[in-house]
Amino acid sequence: MRKIAGDLARREIEGTPVRVALVGAGRFGTTVAAQIGQMRGMRLALVVDVSRANAIAAWEAAGRDRSDVVDATSGAAAADALARGKCPIAGDWSVASDSPVDVVVEATGRVEIAARNALASIRSGKHVVNVTVEADVLLGARLRQLADAAGVVYTLADGDQPAVTRRLCDWAEALGYRIAAAGRGTKRYPEDNVGVPEEAFARYGFDPELTARRRFNPQMYNSFRDGSKAQIEMAALANATGLVPDRRGMHEPSASVADLPNLFRPKSEGGLLDREGVVDLANAVSADGKSEVPGSQANGVWVVVTSDSPILREDLAFYGLPASANQTHAVFYRPFHLCGIETPLSVAEAALYGQATAAALPTPVADVLTVAKVDLRAGTVLDGSGGRYTRGLIDRAEVVRAEGLLPLGLAGGARLKVDVAAGQPITYDQVDIPSDSVALLLRREQDATW
Repeated sequence: MRKIAGDLARREIEGTPVRVALVGAGRFGTTVAAQIGQMRGMRLALVVDVSRANAIAAWEAAGRDRSDVVDATSGAAAADALARGKCPIAGDWSVASDSPVDVVVEATGRVEIAARNALASIRSGKHVVNVTVEADVLLGARLRQLADAAGVVYTLADGDQPAVTRRLCDWAEALGYRIAAAGRGTKRYPEDNVGVPEEAFARYGFDPELTARRRFNPQMYNSFRDGSKAQIEMAALANATGLVPDRRGMHEPSASVADLPNLFRPKSEGGLLDREGVVDLANAVSADGKSEVPGSQANGVWVVVTSDSPILREDLAFYGLPASANQTHAVFYRPFHLCGIETPLSVAEAALYGQATAAALPTPVADVLTVAKVDLRAGTVLDGSGGRYTRGLIDRAEVVRAEGLLPLGLAGGARLKVDVAAGQPITYDQVDIPSDSVALLLRREQDATW
């Protein structure tokens, strides 16, 4: 990080700051804007959002006055505004790919828009930092392939769980440890599985003033509570590392941090795992669904490691890492993740060094399939992750492909052709997907490269 700070400082002195276009100015995007506003050597150069008020708020979060905000309907107009010291905003995502910026941060949370935005930005020679993890799970390998061919970087965003956990995995692998399991904490009660967006904020106990002021997205927060988001994030981590889910939906035991090295080790040693090298979750809610587990970390990330060296196994426990009863496994963890705050580090790595913080491998190893939350009738238009009708479960990519299962990233806007019972996976042949979907086109291209 010292090198990043030094190189950004040099860009500041030279008058060549990294220029950033932010597409999507919700809670996450506004935090990104605020953080960039505190940094040397990096500038917010454009904000795109369908809500003009949201776009203006992002510029204000970055430290600029709303009197400096101007509307830009094209990349040329954005360039002109920047030359005059103004703050350009746009309502059309395509302005970002045409603007004089180095990096586009995709933070809309909408798969189809993310696919179109990322594709256009890559084609116009811009690095892409993708906050919309749902699109990465669906299309990450293809977007990475296209970015590599164009000589730009495609990456997930630091501060979000997949990239933060990837950094822990990098630490472990660089030191020669084997990863038994890597994952994140959750906080999910049994009734959350069929939760609806209208209830999401109440389930969290959020103050209405907070959700209004920070412009929280109820469907996104519902995807956290119904478990879909955690499944998506672990699929993104799997595809960036090669770790796989041990079973459909993962184990997700109720667990404290201290429990992790005992649980995430082979069954032969008393653990849960059929294999080593998996992604998984640790639920902060007790097994009976009535209370929180003492010592759990709902917002943390972790990696359970092991080594063939008895000295290293002993030392990991000696220095205070929670270890398994037989001291073969230990957990290295971070009790928090900083959404939006750390994202500019991925921007800097892409622009300064041509490096991705976390990007999908050429061949996906995991996917997230679509499951009906409730009994659904033919003709229902599905609402995707965090909606009223569906939720997601991770499985190995080859299983999803072999069974013709509908990826959750394509569920939004798909129309059911048949009735589907609650709890049943939905297949491709049970839905009609809009024919103009760029996400579907890119997914077909990705599948064709298997």
